[in-house]
Amino acid sequence: MFPLLRTAVRVEPLHGEGLTNVLHLVTLADGRKAVLRQPKVARDLPKFVVPGAPEVLAHNGRGDVLVEYVEGRTLADALPVSDEVWRSIGLAFRKIHRVGLLHNDVNLHNVIVGDGKATLIDWDNPGQGNPLDELAAFEEHLYLHGTVLPRAFWTGYGHRPDPLLVRLHRIAGCVGWLASDDWREWEDDRALRPEQLARVRNWRRLLGEWLAGQFRTEYSAAQVAVPQHRQRPEHGHEHRGPQHRQ
Repeated sequence: MFPLLRTAVRVEPLHGEGLTNVLHLVTLADGRKAVLRQPKVARDLPKFVVPGAPEVLAHNGRGDVLVEYVEGRTLADALPVSDEVWRSIGLAFRKIHRVGLLHNDVNLHNVIVGDGKATLIDWDNPGQGNPLDELAAFEEHLYLHGTVLPRAFWTGYGHRPDPLLVRLHRIAGCVGWLASDDWREWEDDRALRPEQLARVRNWRRLLGEWLAGQFRTEYSAAQVAVPQHRQRPEHGHEHRGPQHRQ
C-alpha cells in the first residue's frame, strides 16, 4: 500500500473505539510507531496541514493514511483527569480555534492525554466554522460519558463564552445529530462489535432525553414566570394564576 510499510517490523490490529476506521499499529524499522487508518468508506483527506496535529507519514487517494502514533490514553479511558490535563485540553482547542480551524470530530476518543499534555488526533475532516459549535459538541460528548467541562478547561482555553450561547449551539447541534444518517449507518455496519452498537444506541437515547429536558426546563420556567407577572396598573386587577387552567 505505502512504500514505508515495507520497512515495518510489526503490524498488529489496534482495537480502539473508532466507528468509521479500521486501525492497525505499525512499528517501523527505525523504531517509530505509526497508526494505519483505513476508512470503511473511501473519502478525501484534508488538503492542508493542521498545526499541532500528528504528522501524516503517507496517504493515498482513497483516504488511507499512515500517521504518527501518539503515546497516551484516550480521554474516554482516562477520565477522571487532573486539572493540569484539563488545562492542556483547553489549550489544544485554543491553538486550533485561534487560527480559525475546527477539528469537527471532537469525541473523547480523539483526545489523547499523557504526561500532563493533550493531543487532538484523527484529523479527517477539519474545516472553518464557529468555535462555539465545537465547544458545544465537546460538551455534549462529555455528557454522554457522564461528566462536564470543568473550570480548568476554560483556564487553558483562555476565556469562557456565555454559557447560554453555548447551550443554544448545543441544542442546535443535538437536533442536527439526531436527524443525521449516522444512526442508520451504524445500525447497518456489520463490522461494529455488539458493545459498540450498544454504545451508539445509548448515545441516541441520552441525546433524546437531554434535548427533551431542555424544552421541559424552558416550559417549567415559563409556568413559574406567569403567576409572577402583573398587569399594568390601569387594568385594575392582578393575575392570580395561569389563565388556561384545566
